[in-house]
Amino acid sequence: MIRKTSVYIGLISFAILILILVTSEPVYARHRRVLGVSTQSATPQLPPTIEGPGLILPDSPFFFLDQIKQATRLFFTFSPQDKAKIHNAVAGERLAELRLMLARQNPSGIETALEGVSKNLEQAADNLNNAQLKGEDVSETARTINVDIERRQELLDVLESQADGQLELMVSVVQASILNSKIKVEDGLPDDEFEIEVRDDLNREIERRIEAATESALELEDELDELEHEATEAAQRALKRREEALGKAIEEKNEARKKAQEKLLEAEKKKQEKLFEARKKAAERAKEAIEKAKEAAKKFEEAQNEVDKIHEESSDSSGPSASSGSSSSNSGSSSSGNSSSGEQEEED
Repeated sequence: MIRKTSVYIGLISFAILILILVTSEPVYARHRRVLGVSTQSATPQLPPTIEGPGLILPDSPFFFLDQIKQATRLFFTFSPQDKAKIHNAVAGERLAELRLMLARQNPSGIETALEGVSKNLEQAADNLNNAQLKGEDVSETARTINVDIERRQELLDVLESQADGQLELMVSVVQASILNSKIKVEDGLPDDEFEIEVRDDLNREIERRIEAATESALELEDELDELEHEATEAAQRALKRREEALGKAIEEKNEARKKAQEKLLEAEKKKQEKLFEARKKAAERAKEAIEKAKEAAKKFEEAQNEVDKIHEESSDSSGPSASSGSSSSNSGSSSSGNSSSGEQEEED
């Protein structure tokens, strides 16, 4: 456990500079949700799932019977590893039910299904760890559940890209929960597979952060452009009113009123200039965030290509040497066999 944790720490340290470049993502994401920006007009959908839904769906008043059935199955299952399999299967059912709830646009059903996916995977991971602590070989079960989790992550990625507002937030929370469960499950994998999964998980999270930061920055820039447009129109209207008031004072030959309006007009112009500068800085910061996200993506891709290159070179160098060693061994065996044969012939 300690060794595997240290692998995580090492890889996370390797990516820390990239993540720093996109630390503005949570701020932009919250800003986007507060403003209530809607980026999708169609109803979000989930691609078809391998597993099918249960007989009783989350929007049914009798859904509690399905939950009782699950509890009964678990009660009569004594092996933690078998319990993990049951929870994994139920998580698949809930995901299939989520697809139906989305089609029906049922908010409570969607929430129930999403919660069912995350909680069952969490319990599957916990049971798998319990089995491992008892000394059981859980590698095969861990491998199966890990593959299932990856497939479900990909499906939820599609949903998350379509969603906005509250649904986007719920899916994001479930994604974080599933990742935690996946990390627990990976602990039951053989060392070589574990290291590959750790790297893949890290890559996935970095890519998600970069994508979210870029998307949020772009949306914020659009919002700023719209606000700037509205502010400009308001400023023009305010200046026009001041100019009209000044013109009226001139017409009436009211010197005191004229001077007062001139001061107000000058103050309004200065105010609008300050507002313009403030909006300009805000827009520049948004653009800087976009450039940082793009640069982070580029650096990450370069670093990942370098890592892949090292892995390929390691595989190439270890492959021939292994086969060469094998050939030498076979050759040695053959020579030994021939030598023995020759000695036997001489004895004969």
